[in-house]
Amino acid sequence: MPAPKLEDAISQYGRDAYLLTISTTGPHTSSVTVELHGSVITCVLGSSAAKNITKDPNVSLFWPPQEKGGYALILNGTANETTRPGGATVAHITLTKSVFHRPGPRSPDSDGPCASDCKRIRIGD
Repeated sequence: MPAPKLEDAISQYGRDAYLLTISTTGPHTSSVTVELHGSVITCVLGSSAAKNITKDPNVSLFWPPQEKGGYALILNGTANETTRPGGATVAHITLTKSVFHRPGPRSPDSDGPCASDCKRIRIGD
């Protein structure tokens, strides 16, 4: 069975996600609305997240499971920022790893990179 496509995963989980960045004092989580452009995700940033990605561009996007015992959607990538006319700061996140993940033993159809129940998500065609 082929890995699910990223656009299908985002369509299923919705465009609202949590963006995790790293500051000098530790992790920072913010709520964002994402847009998918091929294999790049964009989202408007708050000032803390924008400052964080200038220092450390490694980020994660997280969607919690939709039901008890379900899979979380986790996308990891590298971000850079631009400023739109009008002043909004936008992250452009190039994805490096995308998975559905849930704790527990690895299922027979698991093809993810970890020992838990993890399924890869296909980026692009």
